[in-house]
Amino acid sequence: MNTESIADQAKHHIEVWIIKGEYEPGRQLKEEEIAARLGISRPPVREAFKMMEAEGLVVRKPRRGVFVTEMTARDVWEAYTLKAALYELAAELALEGVTGSQIKKMETLVKQMERCISAQPVDLLQYQQYHQDFHNQIMDISGHERLKKISNSIHNQVCRFSYRSLQDRRHLQASARYHRQIVEALKSRDAARACRLMKQHVLEALDVLLAMPEFHREVTSHGQMAGN
Repeated sequence: MNTESIADQAKHHIEVWIIKGEYEPGRQLKEEEIAARLGISRPPVREAFKMMEAEGLVVRKPRRGVFVTEMTARDVWEAYTLKAALYELAAELALEGVTGSQIKKMETLVKQMERCISAQPVDLLQYQQYHQDFHNQIMDISGHERLKKISNSIHNQVCRFSYRSLQDRRHLQASARYHRQIVEALKSRDAARACRLMKQHVLEALDVLLAMPEFHREVTSHGQMAGN
């Protein structure tokens, strides 16, 4: 196994630990500690840090080390409102060329999402993967490579927050319903409805996040995000 593949695996494990909250925002990530936990040498961990830094998941502070990136309520608001606009555009572009077989693939992903939330306990990481596969397919159909690249970058930055919002059972169920409705809108070629649903489901996730105590305090003390 080459160093690159080990680094990719290390990156995956570290990302999961960050998403699940084992490594909280602002926490220092130490090469030797993670290498020991994974049973590997330090160079692949160092390479994993470089890849994660490029994606905005960690930040390197001179003479201090590598830390999990912290995000304020304003950061989350910016990321999710941009994500909503990108998803809306992707749906609009995808409708120009989506095929019946592609819609069937999305229907299959929605069924997997629905089965996922009916299981006990819910595997939120798996749900997130189905969710991302769904949106990646729409991005692929849209044919807009820069849109997909920017969207994936934002997804990587906020994946840990998505994981938290999906712990709200009502939001999780609403998420699955939205994706079912999006597929139906695509199937009926209803561009206005597909775009509206695509944007709305992202903004509802933002509302769930901004209502969380650590963000809610910031929002109430500084006013509405859009007004700042």
